[in-house]
Amino acid sequence: MTDHDQNWIDDPHGDPAEADDFAVWSFDTGAIEPPRFTSEASAPPAPRVVRTAGTATTLTLGTGRRAARRRATARPADQTAGIWWSALRNLVIALAAAVLVSTIFSLWTRPNFFSDEFRAGLNEVQATQRVVQIQPSPLPTDTHEIRIGIIAGHSGRPQDPTFEADPGAVCPDGLTELEINEAVARRVVTILSQDRYMVDLLTEFDPRLEGYQADVLVSIHSNDCQDYGPAGTGFNAASASARQTTRGQDEKLLACLISQYAATTGLPQHYGLTYDMTDYHTFSEVAVDTPTAIIEIGFLRNDRAFLTQQQDLIAQGIVNGIRCFLLPDSSAPASGS
Repeated sequence: MTDHDQNWIDDPHGDPAEADDFAVWSFDTGAIEPPRFTSEASAPPAPRVVRTAGTATTLTLGTGRRAARRRATARPADQTAGIWWSALRNLVIALAAAVLVSTIFSLWTRPNFFSDEFRAGLNEVQATQRVVQIQPSPLPTDTHEIRIGIIAGHSGRPQDPTFEADPGAVCPDGLTELEINEAVARRVVTILSQDRYMVDLLTEFDPRLEGYQADVLVSIHSNDCQDYGPAGTGFNAASASARQTTRGQDEKLLACLISQYAATTGLPQHYGLTYDMTDYHTFSEVAVDTPTAIIEIGFLRNDRAFLTQQQDLIAQGIVNGIRCFLLPDSSAPASGS
């Protein structure tokens, strides 16, 4: 067999190098028996005859194998689309499973599953992510404002129209009770105003005293300048002896004035009471539910230095007595503060 006899025409659909394993060549000089197949389905396709000069050559190629090769060549694009579709499907399934598991966990988890420390920390984190809007609380409309009345004894227009002024007790050197009373009363009003109380500075016969309503009313006076010997020292205090309506409150106010004034000033209590104190005219003028008391802060003669030089301390003693009455649950200071 010559080279010429071996030439053949290439298959337009495939490379001869990739020819199938079961290709069968048939030549003029002899023949190779083709393999037998048990069924028509497995039989190879009909052979193709290729003719060359003077020689007839029968070539049988495995067309099924070449079709598989073509399918393998086209597979990469199809495989890429399938991979992406499979990944997307797996992602959706994973998300659905995560939602289902978290829902079951939230519904069936016991409240005490996490420790107190962990929940406290989680609450702090959540609190920092929320915008807190604080609404101002409305002021109560029925808030009671405490009113206090302070009378400067003998001040203002006198009751007797023939007098231009009522100086009260007068010492031989001209020192008057009115001077001491007004100076101490102004200091008392200043201190109580700093405590945010509503304070009225009243005169002896102030028109406002008629039916006056307040939480406390204290009238400030001084004892006269007569020579009572060593016994003429100390302070006096009294409440209305004839007022039965508010007797209990009057007595409480009186007890607070006596205890706090004595503790603050160190001045002893003088027990001699006069009719002018127990039946003081203001007791019958103010409203029956206004607790009222009168205090004589010292004697102009024997306590003169104290009355003229310790007026801040005297005022603080009166303020402490009022605080004791208004705030019974808190201990009023026993010293000027």
